[in-house]
Amino acid sequence: MVLLCAVILCACSAMPFGKAPKSTGETSESAAVTTSAEQVKSTETPDFSELVPETTPQETEPPKPLTDEEAMTGFTNYLYFKIKNLQKILDEDKVPCTWGIASSNKNEIMIMFKSNTGALLRYHINRNSGKAYVTQYSVISNSFYRTKETVNIRSYINRKPTPTPYVIKSKNGTPTAKPTAKPKVKVSNAVSKESVISGKKHPYRIPKVSISTKNTDAANKKIKSELSKYPLKGAGARQITYSYHVTNKLVSILVRISDDDPQTPDNFKVYNIAISSGKLVKDGTVVKLAGKSTRKFYAIVKATYKKYKGGSSVPAADAKKIQKANLKRYSYKYVDPYIGKDGHLCFIGSVKVYGGSGTANVPFDAVAKKSLG
Repeated sequence: MVLLCAVILCACSAMPFGKAPKSTGETSESAAVTTSAEQVKSTETPDFSELVPETTPQETEPPKPLTDEEAMTGFTNYLYFKIKNLQKILDEDKVPCTWGIASSNKNEIMIMFKSNTGALLRYHINRNSGKAYVTQYSVISNSFYRTKETVNIRSYINRKPTPTPYVIKSKNGTPTAKPTAKPKVKVSNAVSKESVISGKKHPYRIPKVSISTKNTDAANKKIKSELSKYPLKGAGARQITYSYHVTNKLVSILVRISDDDPQTPDNFKVYNIAISSGKLVKDGTVVKLAGKSTRKFYAIVKATYKKYKGGSSVPAADAKKIQKANLKRYSYKYVDPYIGKDGHLCFIGSVKVYGGSGTANVPFDAVAKKSLG
């Protein structure tokens, strides 16, 4: 008995001070030997874990993909934060900054930016995250290279910039404040449906323009009226898509009307709206706002047509006939100018093409002097 008590006391002394022994499920007398109640009371740490409510991480829905309009809004706001004197450049420079959507797909929106110094940059915006990287054109390598600039366009959508105010001197030398408010321009869908051609669905998008400081109802009414003539189904059904470019003076919209027949050339229409009035403007006004005279523009059209052969793989003899015929079709009667996606002065030309006796509407870049069709 003495030996048994000594073994039990040794076992108890080997336990950590203040901790109760693990239960073995036995009900023998030895299992009842524990530390005293006073020791437990003075050494155990109270467990408050049951008083702390369990927390579960909140599930957050991923953000919706950016629309083209949101990307343009965020990018424009970003420019005002990045270029402190942007408003002055837009108002005073003869060669202002221009920017617009160059391409758009389900994954990426690419905005082309041309500075007043001539630098050409492309902002590649991830439609889901809003994060963008930048590529810049190099004259030396004749290609775009990636820069170190990155930005999250999504974070600028709701950041309202305050354009840096500046002053100009009046005739009497007294500084007067220059207003810096800039109209907000938005191009969106007036109609967004799907046409059915040969049993296949195609986009049917008719654009509309809003300018914060002007009424554009008349312009939008005409655009919708003209494009709605193309049916969604049945004979003559067409798909309608568009692209646009915004400068500080003009909104240019290029509309493509097409079907599934590879033998039928696409048709194009151009709509130009002046930001200062909210109204559709004539061809001569577009050219003037682009910094060209009508005479100079006609010369550019002729120079462009001298390089146009009426299509690809055209026999030399036929190409000469087409060029000769098109050189007579350079006036506004046959040509509709607009500002292209990269800020270039472009035009839709009603021209003779190879393989037919009629004409087709073909887009041309008046700066590069080449066909875009």
